[in-house]
Amino acid sequence: MKEKLRISFIIPFTGMTGGIAVVLEYYRQLTALGHEVNIYYPLLPYGDFFHDRPLWKKFPARMKQFLRNIKDIKHDTPLFSENIPVKPVFRINNSGIHDADAIIATAWPTAYDIAKLSSKKGRKFYLVQHYEIWSGNVLKVDNSYRLPLNIITIAPWLTDLMKNKFNRNDVTEIHNGIRLDKFYPPPAKDFGQQSILIMAHDLEWKGAKDAIDALTVVRERYPLVNIKMFGTCARPAAPFDFEYHQYPQYEKLLSLYQSATIFIFPSHKEGWGLTPIEAMACQCAVVATNVGCIPILNNGQNLILAETQKPASIADAVVKLLDDKELAEKIAAEGLKSVLKLDWARSAQILQNRISEPTP
Repeated sequence: MKEKLRISFIIPFTGMTGGIAVVLEYYRQLTALGHEVNIYYPLLPYGDFFHDRPLWKKFPARMKQFLRNIKDIKHDTPLFSENIPVKPVFRINNSGIHDADAIIATAWPTAYDIAKLSSKKGRKFYLVQHYEIWSGNVLKVDNSYRLPLNIITIAPWLTDLMKNKFNRNDVTEIHNGIRLDKFYPPPAKDFGQQSILIMAHDLEWKGAKDAIDALTVVRERYPLVNIKMFGTCARPAAPFDFEYHQYPQYEKLLSLYQSATIFIFPSHKEGWGLTPIEAMACQCAVVATNVGCIPILNNGQNLILAETQKPASIADAVVKLLDDKELAEKIAAEGLKSVLKLDWARSAQILQNRISEPTP
């Protein structure tokens, strides 16, 4: 084992997102390797997250969220059935953050805070999990990638973006993993009882509306097909009946994946995309746009590609699977094989090694 390291992660908030889940998983893996890991979050929310509101609404909204954070202060946050400790601080500054060997930004506003910290807080890294231009001023987001931080990306498209747009030739790429102890197939899956699952989301680029438009067409051909959705947003509108689960607990989410035979991943862009690999691990036949982790996983036999922002293409792919039960079963089996190579322990070891490399 490498010498024990002190590692700090800075997250922008504690709400559960894919990016936050990745940080929590790194906590699990790095502590298992014997390192001391701390995760910090600011009680005073980043004002940049309110960039899309009128000026006169920004300050009240920020203060309202601050008071909510104080009232519901968190010292841990759940990851499946485990609570991962987090440390609330008023703001991310030298007085609130312990000295460490490495400190890692995980969202673009946190990169600016880390850049200002003392060198005693550790070597400075930036875990780039998406091109986050939807969550702040584009110039500010872009300039975060030019800060003097060591860049780590999670997918080839982000590596290319860092190199080609921001002239960052010092990028380390570390892929996300999958918890095969948490996502796995049922004892038997009946592809004769076909059902469709999607994740609903109110961010347009997640493509949920495309999937709903596609399923409207699918339902005309297969009026009895079972459709389920899950998500953190309010129940989406759709011209067909479906079952919806808002904020499903892990056990329910696993059940949804295991009972589905087809999973749709319709995103327009994605840093990585945890849901398609979770679905593959649960032996779903995946219909996906070619974004995030999909170019890494796709081998021509383990999923069906659909065109981005083309509901008709998604519908055609779903109908193809519904028309051919054997094809759906074969694609699901190949998808399950594909995710076995995504190992969180290996990702954590790569991160450990990168952090412990001598400073140039």
